[in-house]
Amino acid sequence: MQKSRINTEQKILRAVKTLLLKKGFPSVGINAIAREAGCDKVLIYRYFSGLDGLLQRFADEHDLWWNIDEIIQENMDEITQFSLPQFLDLLLKRHIRAIQKRPLTQEIMAWEMSATNALTRTLSRLRTEQGKLLVKKVRHHFNQPNIDVGGILGIFGAAINYLIIRTRHSHSEHSTEEWWRLEQSISSLLTCQTSTEPQVKRAKFSPVPF
Repeated sequence: MQKSRINTEQKILRAVKTLLLKKGFPSVGINAIAREAGCDKVLIYRYFSGLDGLLQRFADEHDLWWNIDEIIQENMDEITQFSLPQFLDLLLKRHIRAIQKRPLTQEIMAWEMSATNALTRTLSRLRTEQGKLLVKKVRHHFNQPNIDVGGILGIFGAAINYLIIRTRHSHSEHSTEEWWRLEQSISSLLTCQTSTEPQVKRAKFSPVPF
């Protein structure tokens, strides 16, 4: 009986993944999941206490966001070879690659724009935790208190995330050009932003990146 339940739970979890990747977040509902898994929808309520419980379990079992070591790959000595603009540019490009290789995350990010559930809340929590840690590490390595690292990463991260959501199903040359232009613009603007001391006093709390 226990083995049968475990097998059914895994079928249901796989059904969530299949629907997200093939049909997108609008297709994820109790009836559709049950059909995809080939089981009675009553089992979703029995095993997961409903859709929100199922989505939480799904979130717990998947790698939804990058960890800090995926973005900062250099040791302390290697980091000193970069200027702050160069290093922020590198981190943002790694952020792009990390999310581009996570199609499930892209779909959840799109879902986050229109709904709140256990899956989007988990993604938000992970993003906030890793973002704060990233800012802390960058500030530790670059002693430039007049530069709002969190604000800079937050602004550029928002632009990146928007383009990720909008182009997640596109493989056209136009999409490739958009990414090239965004990355070039980030590199240019970072140099301008971080080479000039801000004219206004920093806010007490910086935006969390990404």
